[in-house]
Amino acid sequence: MLPWGSAKGVQSANTGGRPENSGDVPVKVIVLSDVHANIWALDAVLEQEREYDLLCFAGDMIDYGTDPAEVIERFQSCSRAVLVKGNHDGNAVRVFHTEDFRHAPAGQYKWVHHNLERMTGEQAAYIDSLPESAVFQADGWVYLVQHQYRPGSYEVIECRHVFEEHWRRHTPKEYWVAPRRRMVFGHTHRQCVHILGDGMEWLNPGSVSYHRLDDPDKDARYMVITDGSIKMRSLPYPREPLLKETFRQLKAGRMAEQEMRYFFYYFGDAPDFDAPLPDHDSVSG
Repeated sequence: MLPWGSAKGVQSANTGGRPENSGDVPVKVIVLSDVHANIWALDAVLEQEREYDLLCFAGDMIDYGTDPAEVIERFQSCSRAVLVKGNHDGNAVRVFHTEDFRHAPAGQYKWVHHNLERMTGEQAAYIDSLPESAVFQADGWVYLVQHQYRPGSYEVIECRHVFEEHWRRHTPKEYWVAPRRRMVFGHTHRQCVHILGDGMEWLNPGSVSYHRLDDPDKDARYMVITDGSIKMRSLPYPREPLLKETFRQLKAGRMAEQEMRYFFYYFGDAPDFDAPLPDHDSVSG
C-alpha cells in the first residue's frame, strides 16, 4: 500500500494519541470527501500524495460509483486516518439491512443496489461502524470533521454565533475555547474555505469524484494542509472505466434511466442530466 510519512505534530482527540514532538516538523494532512465508490479518482489522489501524516475523510465513501469494495479496502489500509460516515454511506447500510437489493426490479435498480451487490457483509458493517463526527489536532489547529452541517440539507455555517454553537455541541469541552479551530465538511461537493474570524474557519475539500450540475469540471478535488496552510488541489483521473460500466448497465436494461443519465454527465460528455441516453443499438462490449 502507499507509504506514510511520520505522524509528528498530529494528535487525535478521539483516541487520546499524543504528538511525537512539539510540531517543529511540518505536518501534512490530506483532506478528502465524497469519493462515492470511485476507485479511479481515489487512486489518482493517493498516487499524487504518496507521503502524508494524516488522511482526513469527510464521508460518502460509497454509492454513485462503480467500485465500492476497492474503495473500502483502500481506506481500511490507512493506518493513520480520521474517517466519518456520509449520508450515502448511511443510506446504503439501511438498504443493505431492509431491502432485497439483489432483486430490485428493472427500472428501479440504482447505483446503491449495484454497490451493495459488490460488497461483503463485513464491508457494510465497516461502513456502519464509522462515526458521524471526529476531532483531531494538527500543528496548533483543532479540527471537527463531519459530513454535513445539518442532516438532510445543504445549509452551511454563515456566522460566528452558529459556528460556536455547533462547535460546542460536537467537540469535547477542553476544545471549546481553542484559539485556532476548523470544521471540515463534505456533502456539497463544492471546494471552499470559509473564514468567519481569526482562528474560526470551515472548509470543504470538494468531491474526489463528481461535481454539481453548474460545475462542469471533471477533475478530482481535495485539499492539502501543510503546517496549517491550506492548499486546494485538482487532479485529472481516468473516467473511462466508469463510463464502460455505465454502458454495460445500459445494455443490460435493468438500471433506472436517470441513474445512467447522471453518470453520462458526471463521467462523460453529456451536457446535462436530461440528455438522451445513447441508442441501445450503438452499445457494444
